[in-house]
Amino acid sequence: MTKVSNGKTYRSHTAQLIVTLPSAFPPTNNRWHDTRLYRTQRGAYFLAGEGGSQSRWAKRTTNGLIPGTGIEPLSKDEALAYAKDGGLSRDRFARAGFDPMVP
Repeated sequence: MTKVSNGKTYRSHTAQLIVTLPSAFPPTNNRWHDTRLYRTQRGAYFLAGEGGSQSRWAKRTTNGLIPGTGIEPLSKDEALAYAKDGGLSRDRFARAGFDPMVP
């Protein structure tokens, strides 16, 4: 997936995968999602994923919400919160550009 936002290009296929965020729902549920936290080569963070019609990735149409995909740029603080929520191990924090003493 690729997205340009505020002059920055985010590409999930070339960025460093930091952690996959857990979904509490099976793929057959409309709230299911496959969301991953990434870091670009230049140090920008973003989420990329796909999900059902009631997930963060849903797309609005004239007929309502449908499953969708997307990329969402994040600040470093937002990315840190998602890394913690995703259960990123302490030894991987530094490799992801975070202070390893934070968790």
